[in-house]
Amino acid sequence: MKGVRRAGLKEGVLLAVLLLLETACATGAGDGQTVPTLEKEAHGALVRGDLRKALSLDRQALALSPGDASLLNNLAVVEDRLGEEENALRILEEASRRSPRDPKILLNLARIELKIGREGEAFRTAGKIVAMDQWPEGFRTLMGKIDIDLSRYGEAHIYLHEAFERHPGNPLILTYLGIVHYRLGEFSDAENNFREALARNPPPRLRGTLEKLLKSADRVLGPVPSRSLQDEELRQKKAEGRP
Repeated sequence: MKGVRRAGLKEGVLLAVLLLLETACATGAGDGQTVPTLEKEAHGALVRGDLRKALSLDRQALALSPGDASLLNNLAVVEDRLGEEENALRILEEASRRSPRDPKILLNLARIELKIGREGEAFRTAGKIVAMDQWPEGFRTLMGKIDIDLSRYGEAHIYLHEAFERHPGNPLILTYLGIVHYRLGEFSDAENNFREALARNPPPRLRGTLEKLLKSADRVLGPVPSRSLQDEELRQKKAEGRP
């Protein structure tokens, strides 16, 4: 019986040690902060616009939980806001390798790929989300923008109308819809979209773009290509291995 008690005591001590180590790994060195606390504080700093603070907190969280895909995603968002698109891209590629079916990670990865001019890669990355049961917030808008850049205006129109049905007050969606209508030669509809977007209190940068579009859309977007020229552009993209 004594042997059994000693074995049980040893097992209890071992379990206590393991729990202590586990707690130590999830806590900041000397500051008592846990990964969830750091993550919450980082998000708050991001919302306030304190990007440097958010960056520092996200890095601290990752130091406690290296390789966590969700934390990598958070860090990439901050890097992108700071204008470090290439850093954000590398971080998101690593996050995607660790969690290949996370729709939020795929969405952010596609956004960055599109932002740096890799439209074909963005289309393929976003395409992985299409087959999923649920789409993350912002997916339809992103697909609309990707399709605009790939001259797939019919597809863009569908995604953007679905996005607008869900977010009827979003000036960015209205702007993209206006661009689609302009590219299709539907200038009156495009102007209406731009005016409505401007009336929705857009942020300063988008407001400036909308004012330019209303003043002279062809200077901003260029002349509308003929249907035959659009078809030729699509053939060239396919020849280059792009969707």
